[in-house]
Order: sequence, then structure tokens, then C-alpha cells
Amino acid sequence: MRVLHVTEALGGGVQSAIVNYVRGVPEAEHSLFSRARDGQGTHGLPDAIAHEGYRGGLVGFFSRMRQKVREESPDVIHLHSSVGGAARAVLGSGPGIVYSPHCYALERTDVSAPERWSYEAIERLLARRRQVIVAVSPREAELSLRLNRRNPVEVAHNPTPFAHVTRAAADRDIVVMVGRLSPQKAPERFAAVARLAHRGTFVWIGDGDAASRTELQSAGVQVTGWLPPEEVQAWLRRAALYLHTAAWEGGPVSTIEAAALDVPVLARSIPSMASLGYALAGGTDAEMAASVDAFFDDESYRHEVVRAGREVVRSSSHDAMSASLRAAYDLARTQTASTGVVGETVGVRR
Repeated sequence: MRVLHVTEALGGGVQSAIVNYVRGVPEAEHSLFSRARDGQGTHGLPDAIAHEGYRGGLVGFFSRMRQKVREESPDVIHLHSSVGGAARAVLGSGPGIVYSPHCYALERTDVSAPERWSYEAIERLLARRRQVIVAVSPREAELSLRLNRRNPVEVAHNPTPFAHVTRAAADRDIVVMVGRLSPQKAPERFAAVARLAHRGTFVWIGDGDAASRTELQSAGVQVTGWLPPEEVQAWLRRAALYLHTAAWEGGPVSTIEAAALDVPVLARSIPSMASLGYALAGGTDAEMAASVDAFFDDESYRHEVVRAGREVVRSSSHDAMSASLRAAYDLARTQTASTGVVGETVGVRR
């Protein structure tokens, strides 16, 4: 089986997910066509995947992608993220289509309601094409079925990247967050919590928007810039708590990496993080700051946060992800790619 992965957003969690998928289905012949996000490289690509990068505009990107499909004749095209997913509008018949949104744009909170409605309308139109959805959280699966209940949906949790370890409580009160300084990750909320909380030394691992970096630093937050994966892991191992402040998500890789290292995770109360089972810190700055203080001051609450993270790790195995991917690829190969509405209603398999 030949699988061509396509993404316009290589980097960060999307790159980590593709690496996991290649390793999760090693019997397939994988290739990758991408545009990269400079400075956001995470896990290096496996030797088993042939990779072609593209540095031009979107029109050229989609034109070259169509050429790649003709050259490689893949059995399955696995589209990653919203812009990559737009390829559903230009792909011809032939290969089966698998789509991984890696967080639907219709969940964005940094745009107006009409803009969110337009994202939903576009996704709903593209969802009319015969395809299989690989969702990274139950919330993403729920949204996929809302767009078209006739498309099969497989839930493939981002897996734990290393063997789960248990550790004693950290001897320092470092509170970390990993990600791009962008509206999705809401660094302004992390800065606000740093100002309001009575406990914690706050560190943001990543980089991006200069104004957000300045705001974090003015709140006393250390901003590390982009770091190699091994240095990110070193920071996580030193941390007492991971505070995830994102405003919307699919299924973040950074939190499962932290949880696998037995770093307790508190997440802003948003639907995706609730569906994944993380301990929730509340939705407002004051609630999140109070949760951080409670984590350090209340032993029973701290144990509950630790327990929730360990449960997430237990439900996020490589074997489960691999089984979901194989099922998705097999389903896609049996479908005839077309622009028509697909057949009978199906459910979600987790």
C-alpha cells in the first residue's frame, strides 16, 4: 500500500503526527509532500519516508501535488490540516482520501462569527466528497460527524512518544507551556495567569509573535525560543506542572508528551481537552490561576491532576493509533473517490 501524505503546514504538532503515522503503519510505503513552517520542526522525519518540500505559493503547491499524485499513483492520499485538506476540491478520482484536520478552523475564537461560519461552510462542502476522517480527539470526531455523518470517522489519539515514566513531585515550582506564540495557544492567557497566581515560575517553550513574546516577558515569563526536541524534553522533566492555555485544539502533541514524562497537566476548559480527559483548570484567567495555586497548595487536588494525566497516557497507545490508521486506510481504499455525497451513515470507531 502506498500512502502520500500532504500538508501545507509541516511543523509543530502536524509534523509530529505524521512521524507517528509513518511509524504506526510501517508496512505501507509512505511519501510526503509539504510546505514547511520555518522554525517549527519537531521530530525528524523517519528514513522510511520520501519527502518533497515546496516553497512556492498555494496555487503552485496544489498544482505540484496533482503532479505528484500522477507520478506516484498512491493508494491513499492522507491530507493534513485545513489548508492541506482543501486539496479535496482539486484531486481527481482514483486514490482513497483520508483527512486529518488537526484542529478544525471553525473552532477558532480569534475571528468573527461570520468568518467561523464561512470556515464551517467550506468544510461542510469539502466533506461531501467521499473520504475517511482520522480525528485526534473525540471532540474532533464529533465535529466531523456534524459536517457529514456519512463519512467514516476513526479516532486516532496522538500516542505517547516515549515509554511512560513515573516520578516524584518536582522540587521546583516551574510551570511550562509548549507551543507557537499565536492566537490558538493564547499566550496572553498564560501571561495573565503568571501575573495572578501566587505560586509558580512560568516558562514558555517556543516562539512566534513578537508582541506576545514581549507580553509574556513583561509578566515575568521566561520565553525560551524554539528548541530541539531533546531540550524541550529536558525542560519538561524539570517542570512541576504543564499549563495548557490554548483557546481551541484538536489533540495537542505537547500535552501527551508532557503526560508521558509524568508531568501533571492542567488544561484550559475547552471542549477538545475535556474530551481527551485532561484535568481542567477553568476558562477564565482567575480560575486558571486559582487552579495553579491549588495544585501547589492542595495535595489531594494535585493527586487528582496527576491521576488524570496518567489515564490519558493509558488511553493513548501506539497500538491503538496504528489500528485506527489501518482501518482508515483500508476504508479509504475501498471507496471510489468522487465529488458526490457518500453512502449510508456510519459511526465513530475509537
